[in-house]
Amino acid sequence: MGEKPSVEVEHESLSAVDDRIIGIAFRWSLAALVLIVLTGGVAIWYLKDRRQSRVQYTRPGAPVTPERMEAEIPRAGFKDITDEAGIRFVHNNGAYGEKLLPETMGSGVAFLDFDNDGDQDLLFVNGTWWPWHVPEGKSPTTCALYRNDGTGRFEDVTPGSGLDVSLYGTGIAVGDYDNDGLVDIFITGVGENRLFHNEGGGRFRDVTAAAGLTSHTNDWNTGAAWVDIDNDGDLDLFVCKYVKWSREIDIEVDYRLVAAALPTSLQKRASRSRIPPREFRWRNRSPWRQSM
Repeated sequence: MGEKPSVEVEHESLSAVDDRIIGIAFRWSLAALVLIVLTGGVAIWYLKDRRQSRVQYTRPGAPVTPERMEAEIPRAGFKDITDEAGIRFVHNNGAYGEKLLPETMGSGVAFLDFDNDGDQDLLFVNGTWWPWHVPEGKSPTTCALYRNDGTGRFEDVTPGSGLDVSLYGTGIAVGDYDNDGLVDIFITGVGENRLFHNEGGGRFRDVTAAAGLTSHTNDWNTGAAWVDIDNDGDLDLFVCKYVKWSREIDIEVDYRLVAAALPTSLQKRASRSRIPPREFRWRNRSPWRQSM
């Protein structure tokens, strides 16, 4: 019975130690919590301040047109050297006052090296006088072949070339259709086409009929192109046709292009004359024969 007081003293001593430990732990926890709150507040303030510093406010106002840089336009360096080059060609449309439709059209021209000397020569397609109205003292006009001498000057070599023939020409296409190394010539026109074979030595031969390229009297052919449509190594021919035309039709339709505006008696005929017929395609069945 004399030992009980010492047990109670020991118990009270342990309780005091526990209270002190709990107090220390509480103070450290509180300090850690305060530190965390302060750190978080500082971080939030820093990020918010940094974000606001990146935002730039612009006071709205009238748009300003940026200054335009003036581009310097290059000067085209072209000079008319027709006379200097020796070219004297003048196109003849045969006009005499009736204002026929073909008279309003020009004609074709082509660069070609017809003599294989490495210089591009010139061939001008020409019209001619109408057969029913040839001015007194005038000779039929022909195409004009000019040979390039390699120095920028051209010489008229039409006489004796085989191209000094009269036709009312419109278009031209050049190509070596028989693969002999010499460029040949196809000319379209009013009422006829012409195919000229290059014989060499500055000479051409009319092979239109032999090649099967004749056309009808009222056909008016315009453009043409040599093209190998079937990849057989031979140039084929595509010809564009414009209208069926004759002087009589041209006068009867009173120079108008719209058939509906014509008298009933002329509408059918005008439709036939003004609606282009189908184009022609000729396939090359070498050596010289073309077939539609």
